[in-house]
Amino acid sequence: MSSLAELIHTAFNPHGVVVSLGGRYVKEQYQYAQAVGEALMRPDDALAIIEAETGVGKSLGYLIPSLIFLSIRPDANQIIISTFTRLLQKQIMHKDMPFAIEVVKALGLVPASCAYRMGRQAFFCLDRTAYVVEKLKGKFSHDDAYCEQLDSFLAFAVDSCKNGTGLWLDWLEDYYSFPERVHSRDICLLYDGRINNDAYIRHINQAASARLLLTNHATLIGHDQVTDFSESAYMVIADEAHHLDRLMAERSNKILPMARINYLLSCAKDFDVDAPYVKETRSFVNHWLGSVQQYDKTNGSYQDFYISSEGHKQWLTDQVDFAAHVEANLRHLEKDCRSYQKNNSLNHTQVECLEQLDEALITLAHWRASNDYLYRAVLFSDNMRNPSLAVVNPIASRLFAHTVKRLTSRIMITSATLFDNRPDDKAIAVAGDLGFAHEAVTCLLRLTPSIYGEMRFVLPSKDVSVPTSYDRDNRCNRFNHYWLKYTAAMIREASKTGPTLVLTYSFEETRLMKEQLAGLGVKCTAQEAGTRLMECLPEFLSGDSNILITPSGWDGLNIRTQDNRQLLQHVLITRIPNAPKNELEEYVAKEYMLSKNMPPHIVDNILWLKQNNYCVRVLKQGIGRGVRSPEDSIIIWIADPRMPYFNSPKAKPLINAIPVRFLNNYAQAAVFSADDDMSLVMDQSVAVIL
Repeated sequence: MSSLAELIHTAFNPHGVVVSLGGRYVKEQYQYAQAVGEALMRPDDALAIIEAETGVGKSLGYLIPSLIFLSIRPDANQIIISTFTRLLQKQIMHKDMPFAIEVVKALGLVPASCAYRMGRQAFFCLDRTAYVVEKLKGKFSHDDAYCEQLDSFLAFAVDSCKNGTGLWLDWLEDYYSFPERVHSRDICLLYDGRINNDAYIRHINQAASARLLLTNHATLIGHDQVTDFSESAYMVIADEAHHLDRLMAERSNKILPMARINYLLSCAKDFDVDAPYVKETRSFVNHWLGSVQQYDKTNGSYQDFYISSEGHKQWLTDQVDFAAHVEANLRHLEKDCRSYQKNNSLNHTQVECLEQLDEALITLAHWRASNDYLYRAVLFSDNMRNPSLAVVNPIASRLFAHTVKRLTSRIMITSATLFDNRPDDKAIAVAGDLGFAHEAVTCLLRLTPSIYGEMRFVLPSKDVSVPTSYDRDNRCNRFNHYWLKYTAAMIREASKTGPTLVLTYSFEETRLMKEQLAGLGVKCTAQEAGTRLMECLPEFLSGDSNILITPSGWDGLNIRTQDNRQLLQHVLITRIPNAPKNELEEYVAKEYMLSKNMPPHIVDNILWLKQNNYCVRVLKQGIGRGVRSPEDSIIIWIADPRMPYFNSPKAKPLINAIPVRFLNNYAQAAVFSADDDMSLVMDQSVAVIL
């Protein structure tokens, strides 16, 4: 039998099986597949870190070698592929996986079994769905059309659970939005709820027996808490890995509003718990809450948080006994609730209460057991100065290595934007960010396609003001009115020649931009807060609107026609996507590094680089929305004057977000100019120097 390397060559060479089956030869994909094969064949540990820009074809680059390997090594454990976005999962399952299986068959091999694994909360819970539908029908019985829509929704859920996938995501893909007043959190399976979804049972059984498993990062990271998930794997491949650091931080960093503790205690009656300790704990929490608020008043009520430094260390240490007392009583409550659960079926409210109780206990335990890696704080996140207990881990992303090593010793980390702003000689730092030793890296590779699509650029005039200014009195950013008008004029100009995707960085900015366009008499589709992007797509895809404005489309969005041709002609980025400000996490990170005796100027540089790396990563993802196939041609418009021109001495690091193959085009970018009198520009055509 041929070796894995030989079979990979047969599949990916210029005249290989991939090309013969209608695929295309990409030199960089060939290199990518070879690197995957080498990682698979290592006798023990492997850590491959590969950045492959859009156009390399990384999905097939790891799918085909993995399937070949499983075919020639029937004794090998499961290979797990993890992604972040549902879009990529669908692409892999419905497009790439079938093609990869055909390649394996053409090589004369028997393909291994494949399946995907989603978490419980992606599936319908029929009891909860029926409860929500009946409740809404009772409240809006006078609205026949709405009740009919609810009946159709319930019928869809019943059929999906019995004969389909059981995923509520399928409804969104068909209809873009739930019926009004229905939310995913109200209809999904919860961990303590009764499983009445046949499709979910089939799903976990197929996933358990599959030799190639596709899952998502959240399931991979929490695999030890997922029902019937693999206890070991031959290899884990994490695609879209640029999200891992944020997901690990979200998993480790906890916030528990003190008001929620009282809410959980009030839920005791729902479990027939009427013990004296419940009333005593509620009184204790109110006393504790009052003492925290009094301490805040004594200190001027101006800080966003109190942390174990700057004179607050002893006070926070004193709060540990309070937290321990509350935690002990909440554990008593949990025990009583579980006893109730053994003899009774839980309704959706009880299930949600148990989930929140579990999360509260985790937060209290971490807050109480603060150490060198877990910082405790009291956080005030609203104008009412309502306190929350907060736990922050400044090195949370490094826990990924510990988590995934419990499954396998062979790991591959890959993404189109993995190395951010790092040059080749610094790219290995990605390993350390995720908790791996640098010397553990067995493959470090950066690949960019030499030919893939076409991209031109329009940049803003340097005479334009910056988008926002900081309001010190109200401690917030305010948008510059001149910049809003200028950007609206730019959007209008772009949309004259085709469908335009506008990427904003907040819902408030989206709202303001829609107002500006309305003032110009320009119709647009704008995503509102609380609305899914999928709900906005039908109007845009149908051509009713030529402009789609959203803060949610930077990553994972692929807008095409029904026959998969290019739809977008322009992508307009309004602002440089600086990282959202999180003063607590930034403060903790600084405290942690200073505690390791790092010089203050080095600490400041590291935090600055982290901000820049985030910015480059997101900007690169946003620019990438324009070119999704080899034939695509797009114009990228940028309205933020902080985006440097090619010849600017400050061009780096932001210019690293531009794909290398388009740098010459960026050097010849057009400049969108407007008269100084913006009111005049609103009435006359805007000059675009092309």
